[in-house]
Amino acid sequence: MSKLFTILWILAIVSLSIPAYSQAKTGYVSDMLILTFRQGPATSFPVLQTLKSNTRLTVLEEDNGYYKVELDSGKTGWVDKQFITFEIPKAQIIEKLNQEKANLKTRLDANTKTLEQLKTQFTTQKFSQGKKTSALITSLKETMDKNNLLSTQLKTSQAAYNTLKTQSKNVLEIVETNKVLEKENAQLSQKLTQLEKKTSHLFKSGMIKWFLAGVGVLLLGWVIGQSVSSKKRRSNSLLG
Repeated sequence: MSKLFTILWILAIVSLSIPAYSQAKTGYVSDMLILTFRQGPATSFPVLQTLKSNTRLTVLEEDNGYYKVELDSGKTGWVDKQFITFEIPKAQIIEKLNQEKANLKTRLDANTKTLEQLKTQFTTQKFSQGKKTSALITSLKETMDKNNLLSTQLKTSQAAYNTLKTQSKNVLEIVETNKVLEKENAQLSQKLTQLEKKTSHLFKSGMIKWFLAGVGVLLLGWVIGQSVSSKKRRSNSLLG
């Protein structure tokens, strides 16, 4: 009985020690200005770089409200988990739909061209070659069926594209706003650096002025002291 209890206890400890994320998961940076990519799972750790919206990353583990992630470049670091989404960004979905739509249109155009060629060939040969005519009719029907299927797929893709485009009409505005804010942030950082240099210069100038003022006061006191001493000596010599 005690042996069984020991085995169960060891299994419980092993199960608790297994990381929460045993399998890597693909995530994306959600819509925001910038996301800090840190060396560890807390704000006290140094910032390695910043990540833009829709940046793809692989989640390796979780700790203290942070995800340890790996970028496509191979770098690893920690990000705040509340700004990570596991849904494919709408911008990427739209791009993929655009590619699918372009591919379908290319196939549709090629199929339409083939259809026209078959129609021409059918018209030319339908009176002279019975068997070939039958084969052409079958091929023509199959091509028309494929053409209808591709047309339906193209319409479906177009509808999905229009829906996502309507839902994501502010994506470009957000990207442009992020660019403007990043530019303003850089300008403010530059102004802050200049202000710190100016403040340091003013502080040094103030210290020099106070030092010179102190020296002036000491010199003035010394001159006054010498004057008073000189007057006392004269007064004593007259009395004597």
